[in-house]
Amino acid sequence: MLDVRPVDLLIVVVSEVSTRLTAAVRAARTAARRGPLAPAPDDPPRDYTRWPTALLDPAEAVVPFLGRERELDELRSWAESPAPVSLRLVVAPSGFGKTRLANELGRRMGESGWTVVHVPRGKEAATIRAARPSGDVLFVVDDAATRFGLAAMCDAVARSAGGRTRVLLLSRVAGEWLRRLRWGSVLWTQLERADATQTALDLPLAPGLPDLTVLEAAVAAFAERLGVEDPGVAAVRLPEPVGGTRVADLHAAAALAALEVAGVPVPATEPDPVRGLLDVAASSWAWSASEAGLELTIDEVQDVVAAACLLGADDVASARDVLRRVVPGLPGRAGARWLLGLQGSMVELGASAAGHDRVGDLLVVERLGGSVSLVGSCTWGLTRRAALRVVRVARRLEVELSDTPGAAALAGELLRRAGDSYGDDARALRTAFLLKPRGIQDASADEVDRGERAVAAARDAVGRAEALGDLGAALRDVARLPEALETLESAVAAWRRIAAGDPDRYRTALVGAINALGVGYWRAGRTRDALAAELEAVDLSRQAPERDTGWVEAELARALLSLTVTLGDLGSPQDEDARFMELLPILRNLVERDPRQWGVFLTTALSNRAVTLTESRPEEAPSFALEAVDLGRRMVLHAPERYRQELGYALTNLANAYAALGRDREAIEPLVEAVGLRRELARENPAAHTWTLAYSLASLGAVRSKLGDLDEAIALEREAVLLRRRLARENPARFRRMLAASLSNLAVTHSRAGEPEEALPLEQEAVAIRRGLAEEGQPGEEYLARSLSNLGVLFSELGRAADAVAPTEEAVAQLRLLAVGDPDRFEPDLADALLNLGAALIDAGRSEEGVEPTAEAVRVRRDLARRSPDLHLPSLAAALSNMVSVHLDLGMADPAAEYAQEVVDVRRRLVDGSYAHEQDLLRALDLQARVRRSGMADGRPVR
Repeated sequence: MLDVRPVDLLIVVVSEVSTRLTAAVRAARTAARRGPLAPAPDDPPRDYTRWPTALLDPAEAVVPFLGRERELDELRSWAESPAPVSLRLVVAPSGFGKTRLANELGRRMGESGWTVVHVPRGKEAATIRAARPSGDVLFVVDDAATRFGLAAMCDAVARSAGGRTRVLLLSRVAGEWLRRLRWGSVLWTQLERADATQTALDLPLAPGLPDLTVLEAAVAAFAERLGVEDPGVAAVRLPEPVGGTRVADLHAAAALAALEVAGVPVPATEPDPVRGLLDVAASSWAWSASEAGLELTIDEVQDVVAAACLLGADDVASARDVLRRVVPGLPGRAGARWLLGLQGSMVELGASAAGHDRVGDLLVVERLGGSVSLVGSCTWGLTRRAALRVVRVARRLEVELSDTPGAAALAGELLRRAGDSYGDDARALRTAFLLKPRGIQDASADEVDRGERAVAAARDAVGRAEALGDLGAALRDVARLPEALETLESAVAAWRRIAAGDPDRYRTALVGAINALGVGYWRAGRTRDALAAELEAVDLSRQAPERDTGWVEAELARALLSLTVTLGDLGSPQDEDARFMELLPILRNLVERDPRQWGVFLTTALSNRAVTLTESRPEEAPSFALEAVDLGRRMVLHAPERYRQELGYALTNLANAYAALGRDREAIEPLVEAVGLRRELARENPAAHTWTLAYSLASLGAVRSKLGDLDEAIALEREAVLLRRRLARENPARFRRMLAASLSNLAVTHSRAGEPEEALPLEQEAVAIRRGLAEEGQPGEEYLARSLSNLGVLFSELGRAADAVAPTEEAVAQLRLLAVGDPDRFEPDLADALLNLGAALIDAGRSEEGVEPTAEAVRVRRDLARRSPDLHLPSLAAALSNMVSVHLDLGMADPAAEYAQEVVDVRRRLVDGSYAHEQDLLRALDLQARVRRSGMADGRPVR
């Protein structure tokens, strides 16, 4: 007996009934408002004016092949190599020209005597088995990521005989589907090392080929096909921005210009050419419906075609199903004949009733995204096949239209509703994960639900291991860490058992699982466990045979990226440097092969590098941070919903790099932008992004504090403290360190605002946390030393001079040890602590003892200022000012006057028009004047 909780059952029933009622109400309203259409034109339009989207069909080849000669030559060289079997992947977004490139390759290879076979959907393995020519054969598989029969097809290729066999896969991204193909088929032991090679199509089409040249060729070709005069490029409303525009958008703009000359009404104000072509196409569909005797409004026509794009309408039965869902009561036979007649080719995921897939995708978002009832009508009671298609379309919307408002929300709703239909079907659940656009961290609660069902539905050991890994990663990303670690550990154990029987075949799976577990350990604050897992993942990757280099390289990059972060947290900068130098060329190579998938990893690696260098070699940090920001902006321009996290991270780290160099005003703008981005993300997914918001708030507060904007700084830093307190309660191992940083920052700002009584308990709490971490063996002694030094300053400010000496002495002792091992990193902190110790001794009436630490601080700062004057001259001036104070306190007026003159000289060098530096110079001049007048200084040592 099934164990069904009554509440769960009630929810299912209500959902099903509400969906039925919504669809029924929509059908009634549709029937009520249906009225006569405007009469059809007397003169039937030409074919291409009736079917305008067919102008963009790659199979039609209306526009001459242009701009991809380099890629074509590369693919021909691959095909003509002597290897008996070889596979190649071409990746690019929709509308970049993948299919047209493959068609041109096939045409030329056919002229050279090759047999070229375009593999239809659903018949992958059968096509390979049936096509056994005696000579060379090229198989072309479009939309390879969505082909369920791809593994079986590869098995069939492995058994093929005769001449050379080539398999060309076309896909929008080489994501999870390709990685899992490695262990899903036996083909790979026969392939050579280069067979994981990918060709990524970029824009513009070729170096030195401007968009205007592409437009000129396209508009001339379309005008010739339509039989009208070429209107020229001047008649084309250019898509924005010009320069590297998607090829489909250029062709749509050219098609609109040619159609307008042909007398077709073209929207005058639509800036997006694909949307404009969609409007023209909708009018032609309505015309054809009227000609077929169907009484449909133009809105109903667009709804029908959008539903066909979503559900498929490649035979009479599926066409009639679409019509019943959208316009019930329409004559079924005539309606199906009309709908099937709209299509220029058999419907697959790419082609549809709307024509070119980019046009169809936009139509789906516009029509279904604006109508809950239409979504309900299209997704109620789906067959397994239709539900799988909805999953594929939804995932494609996430990849291709993430810059379109409403696309991401619609995709999520479609995935949920499709899941209601396919239930616990293992294949469908696996597909939902395979096609998911993967980032660094982007799972949702829906992914957790799908993962739990996939684990329960898995039918074999490999399927269960895959499902456990998917579920564990989703749980990790939504911050359910105890469950995530248990699940990820189970996934690793499962893959170890599987890989023991065939280590080469399943190596990438095991590496990926171990690395995912390492990331989980890191997020849980178990840094040592993370290090062990990530080192194992790296070592396993290096044990792969040479032929598998292309496959293992991606897993090695992920493992190295995780490892560099962990090494940074453990305070191992030399090891981190070495791993990063190994990682960077691998990542750049992967980005060249597939920029859309790997650009996010490169951005994150560069941002992480900037963080490390900001701590150790700050002058080197901005170049890495700037490249990360540039990459992040390009990714957000294409897909703002998906890549805001990476851009926010890069902006924050760029600002911190500027601040470390004393360029605080330059840090404000990127930090303000980062805080805005991360507030949005934290509202949408608090579990994943609250900590990143706190990170940016803390950074912005620290910079505002240094610039003297103290009220604003206190507000920002208080918010960061509140967020980090909550995070530390939920996950102390990971977030205590961050909480201590915010407490210390807020204490410093209160001190600057003349509120030491507010600052003291905050810094004492920071010291307690950092001392506890040190006692646990956690890295971060330098942060404890900084807090101890700050604590000494606060005691002095509160008149507790005797209490100030001990913490500052402890800080100096710790920093001396650290500076021996890494002087470049820790000498600045040592100089600050020495300066504070000298001031504390002076305040405690021990002026003679205060001379040596103050003088040592001056010596260290002199050396640092010689190497990096912009960064260290302000601190040198502060140290020299304390030398003035200590010598005056000892009655040594002549040395005090010499140091006072040097203070003025340094402050003059720093004047740059800013208010702060001008005030510092005025204070230095005032100090010098008082030394000259009386030999006495009114004021306290600088801290």
